Formats: sequence, C-alpha cells, structure tokens
Amino acid sequence: MSVRRDTTGSYVLGLGGLTLAIFFVLSLLAPNFLTLANLNSMGSQFPEFGLLALAVLPTMISGGIDLSVVAVANLASIVAALILRAGPEYAWVAVPAALLLGLACGLLNGCLIAYLRLPPILATLGTLQLFGGIGIVITGGPAITGIPEWYGAFGNASIGGAVPVPLLVFVLVALGLGLVLRFTATGMRARLYGANPLAARFVGMPDKALILRIYAIAGVISALAGLVILARVNSANADYGGSYLLLVILINILAGVSPFGGSGTVVGIVLAVVTLQLISSGLNFLAFTAFARDLVFGGLLILVMAARVVADGGWIPRWRTRRAKGTPA
Repeated sequence: MSVRRDTTGSYVLGLGGLTLAIFFVLSLLAPNFLTLANLNSMGSQFPEFGLLALAVLPTMISGGIDLSVVAVANLASIVAALILRAGPEYAWVAVPAALLLGLACGLLNGCLIAYLRLPPILATLGTLQLFGGIGIVITGGPAITGIPEWYGAFGNASIGGAVPVPLLVFVLVALGLGLVLRFTATGMRARLYGANPLAARFVGMPDKALILRIYAIAGVISALAGLVILARVNSANADYGGSYLLLVILINILAGVSPFGGSGTVVGIVLAVVTLQLISSGLNFLAFTAFARDLVFGGLLILVMAARVVADGGWIPRWRTRRAKGTPA
C-alpha cells in the first residue's frame, strides 16, 4: 500500500497567489473595480454561497458529499420568513427555529448514510428533492414576502460603512469551522475516515456517530446560509439559488478538497470563494455575458482538477484502485 503525498499546503499557497494575481489584473483592466462601492458589493454577495461551500466541506473531507445544502437553506429561510411575518412577538423564535430545522435535516442525511448505508451522493440527492418539495408545499410556489424591514436591513448593513454584516457572519463561521476541523476529535476523525474508512472501522472509530455529527454541522451551516439569503433578498423561495449547487462543488474542488475524502481546508475554501467572486465581478465589469462566465468556470474546474491530479500523482488513493500483490481477485 502506497501513501499519497500531502500537497494541500503548497496548493493553498498557490491558490493564494492566483487570487492576488487575478485581483491585480482586474485592477488594471477595470479601474472602477477597486472602488469601495464595488468591494462592498462583492462582500455582500459571496457570503451566501460561501457559507454553503463551508457546509459541504466537512462532508467531502469525510469522503461523502451533501447535495441538499441549497434545499436546506431555502427551507430554513421559508420557516424563518413565516415566523417573522407572524408578528413581532414571535421574531425571537425565527433564527433558533431555522437552525434547529437545519440540524434536523442534517441528522436525517446522516441517518440515511450511517445506518441505511446509502451512498452520500444518492442519499442527499433524494433529500434535495424531499426538502425542496416540502418548501414548495409550504409556500404553494410563490415567494414569501412581507419580511420586517429591520431583518432586511441586517442583510444590507455594513459595520463602519466598509464591512458588510453577511461578510462578518461568513468570517465567523469560517473561523469556527476551521477550529472544529483542526483542533477537535470530530475534525481529525473526519480526515482519517475520509482517507481510509476501512482502516478507521478496523481501529474501532465510531463511524456512525461521526457521520451524524458531520452532516449535522452541514445542516446547521446551510440553515445559517438561508438566514443570510433571507436578509439579503428580503424574501424566501423554495427555488432560490438553482445554480448554487454546482458553484459550491466548484468552490470545493478549486479549494483543493479531494472528492475522495481525507483532505481540504477552510483557508482553501475562503480563497476559492474570493477567487470566483473576483472572476465573476471582473467579467461583469468587462461586459462579458453570463454564458461566458459559465464557460470560464467550467474550464477552470477542468484545469484545476487536471493540475491537482498531476501534482498529487493521481487523486484516487492507490489502496482504493489496486489490490495488494498476491491478493486474490
């Protein structure tokens, strides 16, 4: 059995250099790019899909994936919107209720994967449809409006006129998740389990409890993303963010998260989110269409995956693709 070289640190450094290079080039090509208004606008836009990318990160590190994050965010925003619209005396219940809903959705995903042994991609694809369907049944189709103005002001407010509140939420969640993944038993076990689930079971790692915790974290962060979305757009819709899922997967791949588990960092996610936001805003400034942006993002995904395969000598661990010499087929 061979061991892969861990190139995560050098990859993140390279991604940081790419982010700075893109920022520098766009500053030269679009003089208005560096204005405070544009920077503030970007800081308000990316936290919602940045939070969703953070939600997916621990599931991919553990060797799984969560395709239901956008649906969980929308369902949480719908529940919060209904409570906020019910009257000011119920406003304090909205945020806890949305987060508890996210926790319940995450635990459902975890139970399907841990106890029924469903493949994560199929389990969360099913709950993606389930949660989306529940949202449509609750709303009847149209978006929920009439959210109190004070809640909408939260999504568009800035601290000191320079730091958007959603950006502050994203930074705090990124710091918290980074600490969990780096310094807690859950984070370390998630990496070990993602790198080699069979060995993790042989050494007695409580894999079912670990999977439940991982997907519960994903559900809560997804619900928080839904609360940020609700505050920014001042409405809740079961179909919001239809393109976010592919964007979130792209962010994780660009951040150097292995699709087979075992590696990935919060720093990489933050850099990837900023990089894609810079590219998206730069293309808008240079008058490119949305189709050109999709072309750039698709090409970037292929390029990054190819470069990472070359750097790692292959992304798939050899113990998963080759039998030991002499082992019968």
